[in-house]
Amino acid sequence: QTGEAVALLGPNGVGKTTLLRVAAGLTRPQRGEVRLFGKPAARIEAERGELLFLANPPAFYRHLTGEENLTSWLLLLGRPADPEAVAEALAEVGLPRGRPVLAYSSGMKKRLALARVLLARPRLLLLDEPETALDEEGRTLLARAIAEVRGSGGGVLLATHDRAFAEGVADREVVLS
Repeated sequence: QTGEAVALLGPNGVGKTTLLRVAAGLTRPQRGEVRLFGKPAARIEAERGELLFLANPPAFYRHLTGEENLTSWLLLLGRPADPEAVAEALAEVGLPRGRPVLAYSSGMKKRLALARVLLARPRLLLLDEPETALDEEGRTLLARAIAEVRGSGGGVLLATHDRAFAEGVADREVVLS
């Protein structure tokens, strides 16, 4: 539903990540179909910003800085490079400028992924264990990013093992078994 956040819970190997990958159009289902925005998930145009999938762990160009990664990502989406928006997103997630991702901790990489959310403003946000490696402040930033997507009418589907986190950010939980 519009503005809704749903958490997927369940033991390791049950298919939470696979479901997210199918919804993102990265994996084809063995049977059945996932439909998003009234069309098959495999046909969603992620490059237009309708959908953003943040995998765990997030992937970046290690030898580029955070700014360079975000700028490259915007260009890949077909959007103009916007140095001011990139700098603002980095500041909002508490990351320094000019440091290569190679020097980032796991939590800093998760924060850089959150900066993507702030820049993309997706209609549907798919998150795979987004709270992993985040400190308390990082989890607060994550909850705020989820709330922003929801507040703009977007939906969120996230996979997690942390029921307390799920209860804090999701409208409902789906337990896979």
